[in-house]
Amino acid sequence: MATAEIVAMLLTWTPFLALGFAWNILISLVAMAIGTVLGAVLARLRLSSRKPLAHASLVVTELTRNIPTFVFLFYLAFLIPAELEVAGNLYAVPAWLKASLALSVAVIGFVSDNLLVALRHQQSRNHAAALLFIPSWTSYLVTIVMASSTASVIGVGEIVSRCNIVIAAVGGDETMLWVYTYAISYFLLFCFPLNWAMGYARRRLLARIGTATP
Repeated sequence: MATAEIVAMLLTWTPFLALGFAWNILISLVAMAIGTVLGAVLARLRLSSRKPLAHASLVVTELTRNIPTFVFLFYLAFLIPAELEVAGNLYAVPAWLKASLALSVAVIGFVSDNLLVALRHQQSRNHAAALLFIPSWTSYLVTIVMASSTASVIGVGEIVSRCNIVIAAVGGDETMLWVYTYAISYFLLFCFPLNWAMGYARRRLLARIGTATP
C-alpha cells in the first residue's frame, strides 16, 4: 500500500475512529467522577475519630486497590443485566457504563489514599502540599484513559474496537500496523500534554513547598 493510499485511508476513517476515542474519554471521565466521589467519602471516613469507622473505610480502600479491573469488567458485564426495571419502567444499562463502573474501582482506592494525604496537609495548613492532589488526580485520569481500551472486550465501540472494524473492512496486512499506529497517536496527543502540564504543576508546587519550609 502506497503512502498516499495509507493517508487517504486513515483520513477516510478518521471521523469514525475519532468518535471511538470520544467514547474512551467519556468512559474515563465517568469512571473518574464515580471513583472521586466514593473515594472522597472513604478518605473522610478514614479521618474519623471513630476507630471502627476509620478501620472499615481502610479495609474497603484496600479491597478497591486489589481488585483486578479487567476481571471486574467481565464480572459486571455478566452481573448487571442489559436492562433494569425501576417502578415498572425498563432502563437500558449500556456496556460503556459497565466499563466506567469497573474502572472506577481503581479510582476509588487512588482517591481515598491521595485525598487522605491532601486532607491531612490541609489540616496542618500546608495548602501547597494539599494542592499536589490535583496533578496526581489528572495524571491518574491519563492512566484511566489508556485503560479504557479494555472496554472493547465487552462490546463498547471505543477506538480499539473501531480499529478492528476498519482493519476488517479495508483488509491487507499493512492495514493493521497503520491503523493501530494511528490509534496510538490519539492517546499520545491526549495524554502527553496533560502529563507534561501536570509534571510542570507538580514541580511548581514542590518548589513552593520547599520555599515555605523554614
